[in-house]
Amino acid sequence: MESNETEYQCSDCGTNVSADAKICPNCGSSLEETSEEEVSNNDLFVQIPVTSHPANLSSILSLLDENKIDYSINDDAMENIWGPNFIQVPKLLVRKEQVEEVKEIINSIQEEVEVLDSEVFKKENLDREDKKLQMKGVEGWLLVFCMTLMLGPLAYLFYDINSYFEIKDQVNWIPLKETILIIDLILTIIISCLSVYAGWSLWKISSNAISITRLYLNSVLAYSLFFLLLITIIFMVSKIPFNTISQNIYGVVVKETISSLAYVIIWKLYLKNSERVKNTYKF
Repeated sequence: MESNETEYQCSDCGTNVSADAKICPNCGSSLEETSEEEVSNNDLFVQIPVTSHPANLSSILSLLDENKIDYSINDDAMENIWGPNFIQVPKLLVRKEQVEEVKEIINSIQEEVEVLDSEVFKKENLDREDKKLQMKGVEGWLLVFCMTLMLGPLAYLFYDINSYFEIKDQVNWIPLKETILIIDLILTIIISCLSVYAGWSLWKISSNAISITRLYLNSVLAYSLFFLLLITIIFMVSKIPFNTISQNIYGVVVKETISSLAYVIIWKLYLKNSERVKNTYKF
């Protein structure tokens, strides 16, 4: 007795199914109208996996039509191109004698895609290199920073010297007033000179420009914190009365410390993250 479990291939997806099956378990196509002639014809055709990319698939099918190659493509796989299920890939059903020709067409399209992708990749790299070349030189915010470093200290040093002579004969109740003012003036002059040197190094694109600039910024930060700590200790140890004058003096010191801290943080982040700085000074 012949077994009822004899298998044949689904005409739509090529999956082996039992003879008594009415629906393909793989693609869901109806098998009720499959004839013995169709089953025997399966030996004359071969399934070839093909790309699911719509544009590439369209190009392949166009070439098949131009070369007058008979083919069919499984409907369930075509639905997968546009639908959410990407488990199956499209498969072409072609005659055995045309398999090599079809494979050559598929490979030619694949090679064209690879060449195109390579050209796009090269173009993107060139665009990035061009952008890097454009972001180079002492321009933009880097130029602003250079000018600030070289010209800013001239105005600030004049202000600090003028403040020294104004405060010199005032607030005599502050201990070590003369010593503090002299230390402040000396440190201000040193940091101002370092600022001008850093700005000049950046302007000339010196090899050590970034390290000098960072040294300057660290000096500004250290000076601000040192002076705030010094004034705080003097006020606490000397038990200076907390009146309007002392409040104003301490408030000015705190404000200058905060502004210096913000100044240092902003420009440190700029030096670290700026593409122009990296391309200009090669670090």
